[in-house]
Amino acid sequence: MAYSLAQKILNDDKVIIVNMKPMMRSVDTLSICNIHTADISVDLYVASQVGTDITDTGTNVNYGSGYAVTTSSQAIVVDGTAATSDVFLDEQIWKSDGTLFGTCTTFTDGTHITFGDGIAAAMVDDDSLYAGTRYYILKGVNVPANTTLVLEQNELRVDPNTYTMYIKSSHADGNLDVIIRK
Repeated sequence: MAYSLAQKILNDDKVIIVNMKPMMRSVDTLSICNIHTADISVDLYVASQVGTDITDTGTNVNYGSGYAVTTSSQAIVVDGTAATSDVFLDEQIWKSDGTLFGTCTTFTDGTHITFGDGIAAAMVDDDSLYAGTRYYILKGVNVPANTTLVLEQNELRVDPNTYTMYIKSSHADGNLDVIIRK
């Protein structure tokens, strides 16, 4: 059965390609249309969602007493130079050994993040925080104004149980339409 999924990208934050999971193994095409009057640079990537394929964020837990396991929302203090919304927001965060801490649901600033559903494993001071490794399909690809870039099946096939697909526009207003056809 053929169907399509359309999504507007409205800012320059990373955006999960919605409802992609049931389609990722059988996508025919993914179209990225620049509806803006200027060129836009686009990143399209997948991020690992398993603890065996993680990358150090350069950010550590910064709380001498550490944090206990909890199922309630938990704000934590972090240090490091890489604490950004792009790195943490809506990402699963892991310990170096692949133990899942939880999902960062709120990025307050470079020293405060929150795990909305709690913390699944205890955190100690200076624990390094890891996120899923990113694999770029497109990195900094220029899509001219009023132009559509089309990617085909062989360029998009990834395991939906292992990866989440994201898109990021260089333009503050986004101004991209994404259409996935199956």
